[in-house]
Amino acid sequence: MPLAHSEFRPNPNPNHAGLRFARNEGAMPASAAASGYEPATRRTHDARIALLDEDQQTRDMLREYLEGQGMHVISVANGTELRHLVAQEPIDAVILDVMARGEDSLGLLREMAEQPGTPPVMLLSAVASDIDRIVGLELGADDYLAKPFNPRELLARLRVVLRRGHAANARAAATPVLTFAGWVLDPTFYVVRDAAGRDVDLTSGEFKLLHALATNAGQVVSREALLRLVHGDEAEAFDRAIDVAVSRLRAKLVRHGGGALIRTVRGEGYLFAARI
Repeated sequence: MPLAHSEFRPNPNPNHAGLRFARNEGAMPASAAASGYEPATRRTHDARIALLDEDQQTRDMLREYLEGQGMHVISVANGTELRHLVAQEPIDAVILDVMARGEDSLGLLREMAEQPGTPPVMLLSAVASDIDRIVGLELGADDYLAKPFNPRELLARLRVVLRRGHAANARAAATPVLTFAGWVLDPTFYVVRDAAGRDVDLTSGEFKLLHALATNAGQVVSREALLRLVHGDEAEAFDRAIDVAVSRLRAKLVRHGGGALIRTVRGEGYLFAARI
C-alpha cells in the first residue's frame, strides 16, 4: 500500500491487511510516497526504535514506514518484551501505545523513567485531552501524539525526540558533577545523593527538572522555561504539569532533608536556592 501524506486509522475492513489512509490535501505524489521518499537532509539513519502498539496492523505499517526512512524498528507485543528489549539492547527511542490491551502503559512508562539511561519515549493514544497529555509528560514521556495521526508528523516528532536525546546525552557527558549543600548531582549517570550520601530515587523527568533548576541556581526560572528545558521546545506549556512535577520532586527532596532547595516565586516560577 502506498505510504502517502495521510493519517493512520484502524482499517474497518478486517479482511484488508494494513491500515486505512485518510488522504489529506497537499499529499506527496504517490510515486514518491511509494518509494519511501523523504528529503535526504532530513533522514535519520540507523536509529533503533522499539515499538509497542496493541494493533498488529499499526505496528506493521509503522515499521514499514519508519524503516523506509532509514530507521531500524523492533516491534514488541507486550510490556514484558519491551522491558527485556530495553534492558538487553541499545535502543534510541520507544514508541508506546497508551491504550495497549492488558498493559498498564503509564505504569510501564513510570517504571522505565525511573531507570537511569532509559531511552526517550513517545506516547501514542486515542485519547487526546489536556489532562492525559499532562499525565504522560509528568510520568516521563518526551512527546505525546494523538491517534489518528499523520505518519509524517510522527516521523518529524520522532526525529526531534532523537535529536533531543542525543543532545542531552552529549550535554550530560560534558557537564561536570554538581555539588550543593553537601548534595551530589551526577548528570552522566543520573545519580543524586543527599548530604548523608544516600541515593535519592528520582524518575528521569524529576532528575531533568532538578538538573534544570540546579544549573540555573540563583535565578528564577519560569514554568514555561522549565517545561522547555525538561521536554524541549516542542512541549506545550502546561503550567499545571510543571507545578505538579515540582511538588512531587520537592516531596522527595524533603524526605532527604532538602526541603529548602527549591523555592516558589509567586507569579514568576521557581528558584534553586542552594549555591553550586
